[in-house]
Amino acid sequence: MCSPTERWPALIDEEELEVEGFEGEGPLLLSGLEKLLAQLAHSRERVMVFIDGPYLYAALRQIGQKIDYFRLVRELSGSRWLIRSYLYLTYDPADEEDRRKMENFIKTLERGGAFSVKAVPKHQRGGQWVEKGAYIALVSDMLVMAFNDAYDTAILVSGDLDLVAAVEAVKARGKRVEVAMFSNAMSEELRRAADRFVPLEFLLDRIRLEGRG
Repeated sequence: MCSPTERWPALIDEEELEVEGFEGEGPLLLSGLEKLLAQLAHSRERVMVFIDGPYLYAALRQIGQKIDYFRLVRELSGSRWLIRSYLYLTYDPADEEDRRKMENFIKTLERGGAFSVKAVPKHQRGGQWVEKGAYIALVSDMLVMAFNDAYDTAILVSGDLDLVAAVEAVKARGKRVEVAMFSNAMSEELRRAADRFVPLEFLLDRIRLEGRG
């Protein structure tokens, strides 16, 4: 019968099995296999990214930055299995220039199937423009995907307090929720509700749009 190292010669790095304080190959091999299995499980973790466009845009405008959305998604998903990324946006239907910019932005993001962009027109209420359509679409998709077992972990890019109930509902389905946002724009209640919080300020150097200081 072949040994475990003979069965998986390309998957186990002998240098990674060198653990100080152990004598003999048994404990070292077991440690290496456990690490390998953990890495394989992590790579098969299904993730979906849900980006609250209006909220993220407001946070970026406050610090005077622009980001590369493709890099953002890569940084947040890491080595895990990215199923799909959703970006929710709003626009002024009466402003032709605003609509044109929105359409060009969507074409760039959806090229190659990297993003699914949902642009929701603003509507007036009491003489003011209301942007809640994007929020409603995000919550609906995140919940439907959780109930359909489409992901293991939802990565929510927002800091909106109103999303706490949605996060709790997703967790009740046995899913994990990670929240990513700049700390100065983060609701403390949403941070506590999430399984993990990712401060975007620590990723800014890697996700900043080229040419932005």
